[in-house]
Amino acid sequence: MRFRYLKLIISMCLCFSLAFGGFALNGLSAAKSKEDVPVSIVNWEEELQNVDGFGGAFAFHKAGSIMRLKEPVRTQILDMIFNQDNGIGLSIVRTMVGDGGTWGNAHYDGPTDTIMPAPGKFVWDDPEWETKKDEFDKYQIWLMKEAQKRGVKTFFSSVWSAPAWMKENNSVIQTNNGLPNKLRRDMYDDFANYLADYVLGYKEHFGIDIGYISPANEPDHSGGYSSSLWTAEELNIFVRDYLGPVFEERNVPAKIVLGEGIGFSEKFVLDALNDPNTVDYVDVVAAHGYTGLQNGDTTPDPEEFQVSKSIGKTIWQTEYMNQGNDKQRFQDNIITDAMKYANLIGNMYTVTGISAYFWWWPAANNGADGSDLIRLVNDGSNQGVAATENGLFRVFKRYYSFGNYSRFIQPGYVMIGAEKHPVDDVMVTAFKDPETGNFTIVAVNNSSETRKISFKLNDFPDGTNAVVPYRTSASENLKKLDEIKVEDGAFTMELRGSSVTSFIPKSFELPALPDMKDVFSTYLAEENDGQSPGLQASEDAGGNKVLTNIRNGTFVKYSNVNFADGTANGQAHKRGVLSMNAHVASINGGTIEVRLDNPHSGKVVGEMEIPKVNDPNRWFKVSTMIDTNSIDGAYGFHDLYLVFKGDNSSNIKMFNVDYFEFNDGNLEPPINVTGNK
Repeated sequence: MRFRYLKLIISMCLCFSLAFGGFALNGLSAAKSKEDVPVSIVNWEEELQNVDGFGGAFAFHKAGSIMRLKEPVRTQILDMIFNQDNGIGLSIVRTMVGDGGTWGNAHYDGPTDTIMPAPGKFVWDDPEWETKKDEFDKYQIWLMKEAQKRGVKTFFSSVWSAPAWMKENNSVIQTNNGLPNKLRRDMYDDFANYLADYVLGYKEHFGIDIGYISPANEPDHSGGYSSSLWTAEELNIFVRDYLGPVFEERNVPAKIVLGEGIGFSEKFVLDALNDPNTVDYVDVVAAHGYTGLQNGDTTPDPEEFQVSKSIGKTIWQTEYMNQGNDKQRFQDNIITDAMKYANLIGNMYTVTGISAYFWWWPAANNGADGSDLIRLVNDGSNQGVAATENGLFRVFKRYYSFGNYSRFIQPGYVMIGAEKHPVDDVMVTAFKDPETGNFTIVAVNNSSETRKISFKLNDFPDGTNAVVPYRTSASENLKKLDEIKVEDGAFTMELRGSSVTSFIPKSFELPALPDMKDVFSTYLAEENDGQSPGLQASEDAGGNKVLTNIRNGTFVKYSNVNFADGTANGQAHKRGVLSMNAHVASINGGTIEVRLDNPHSGKVVGEMEIPKVNDPNRWFKVSTMIDTNSIDGAYGFHDLYLVFKGDNSSNIKMFNVDYFEFNDGNLEPPINVTGNK
């Protein structure tokens, strides 16, 4: 969808009005407006919860998807995940405590290694341990060490299941033997010591500090992959009588994370929180976000976590993604999806008071696009061990809106008070680093129109003279914009429609991310990377900026477009299916050629016919399928040229162009030049 800018006349009788200005390419107000604008007051001294960071999981061998990549792509993906300069700066790694079981679901790439494959038998007690050590849990350990190199210090491990020999059904998964998929009660002490040995062993043998450990991932789920059922009462007994005392006795430094139910609720922790003998053992109350949300899955229930908050417990959201086949469409990977997560994260920090937010798999080779921020493309075989990564990848819009938080808000920050809704459709959250004076303000504009907002910085450090915005919108991917001056302790910006903007102080600015475009973005005709002389950005009758003065042979360029495997949708039945639309207003009509790498000799991979309408104020879409063959088609990275062809008379104006967008094979119906479509 394309969101445009409007000029409106605003009544001045309102104390706070919405001030709209003319369109500027970087979206910034050139000077302080003389009109009143809504204000979000941000208070440096109003400290709320501490921030532990933003993380993602690499369970079920998904770290192997990255490890198997060849250079330089492997380093590129790692940097995109963990590096603040070149990526979104995730600061917590979530891993799986291996259980050694055999799963019936090939989706998860086979069993994970357990430190204790049989009672009393640790892997490091093997006389040949030193020769076998490098193969043990190699994907996750490799990933954690690569994350360490990029500054990550926090590692969090969750248990999906205890080893089969500790379970009532003698399996790490749900079975048909009629026995419960649960930990045996007589194994509670063994399991507590097992987790202690896991933490201590990873430090001794691999140099990795597991800072947090959860004994039960999704205690309300039993299925065909590693899982184990618990009740709130059982978790309380286990932590109170076994895990907590064992960790104390053995000086295990890891903090205990409890809960991690499917729904965003504290219900699996309530027994422990209400038990005076357990509550001090619980360091973090955790939950997943798959149920228990409202208002389009972006607002948590404000009544939840009341007990946790009343006693000052740290709260984490430890897993969420776009789950389900109905969430894997092309439309679920574009700006609307990015906005969903921008709102959800902001609401969880403000409504629930979380201290950490986790995605599921940050990058993985799998067949469900909704699981990932970055999808590693495979060779087309079944997912799992047999699916070979081919070095291609696609980046979804949610990666960037997630990064609007994770890149700029690091462990040690503190959330501070801010006027959350200076207008109804704008959400503001703010965070500071009390040690350095750095800060981040995130503004989410849910309106399709521009919103001009002022930010009043109360009691901010001296020397806060300018801020730098980084914006994600339909057409931008965490784009670094021009700095804005802070005058009289305030600054003002026009927030682009349907966008997420992060502001940080000029003195702590980060570089622009490496330029990389994708098929999930809108391409504004006037915001291109190069164009023919004579093309002009003008306003149409509705006040929208469009590209005009288009003549035969003129073109626009967009650099470094990632077509991945030439598909806009990773589902098998959509493999290699890609279409493109152009939003145009026709005068004498013509053609738009879609070319790769060169405007004159580049491969033509699509062509859009524009009928003669002779009405520059009538906007409609034209479409084409895109040739995505892997030899010379739209496959991998290419510069994209849109070349305009038509009457070769130099004075003939052919058509105007508003924007371009990709899709998963949905073509606009042909226009009837004598009527509507």
